[in-house]
Amino acid sequence: MENALIVFLKYPESGRVKTRLAKDIGDERACAIYKLLAEGVMKNIFSKKPGMYDVYIFFTPSYKENEIKAWLKPFINNDLGGDVQYIPQEGYDLGERMSYAVKQTLRSRGYKKCIIIGTDCPGIDTPLIENAFEVLKERDVVVGPCRDGGYYLLGMSTLAVDLFVDIDWSTDRVFNQTIEKTRKNNLSSGILKTLADIDTQEDLYGYTA
Repeated sequence: MENALIVFLKYPESGRVKTRLAKDIGDERACAIYKLLAEGVMKNIFSKKPGMYDVYIFFTPSYKENEIKAWLKPFINNDLGGDVQYIPQEGYDLGERMSYAVKQTLRSRGYKKCIIIGTDCPGIDTPLIENAFEVLKERDVVVGPCRDGGYYLLGMSTLAVDLFVDIDWSTDRVFNQTIEKTRKNNLSSGILKTLADIDTQEDLYGYTA
């Protein structure tokens, strides 16, 4: 297998997930919404057996591995259960954690292409991921932009860890800064369709409207 799908996942604990959303609707409701979002993405990913990629779940916190496996078990295709790998996230900030995950797949495990997704964008599904891997056959980088200026997907066919350095995470500058990084590093890039993720009360109302 040449392709690796990296899923960034947090264990749903009140007060530890969707903190921006929680400021408006409270910790318990924000946690419940995150849990539903994550389960929806997992269902979408495993709606059919993905023949194009192996799945790696990079999770946090590290001491919740057993609980995460038990939580996700109903949503993972039984035929794929043994193929899903669980690895704790490592790094001080989001950039360091993503850089570590990319190195683990492209460098340590020898994959040719990898894609990173989060678990708070309801529009992520298997066809979208397969399309992203197709883009990587011709491009160095593929990015799925969010309406809020971030991105819901980042993939690469070459190890380009500079894309995770000096990025203003959790702001509306993330996508533009990332694209500028690809230009400075002379990397070819492909852009996927724009989707909405759920970070704030406004995002939630827009999605449910």
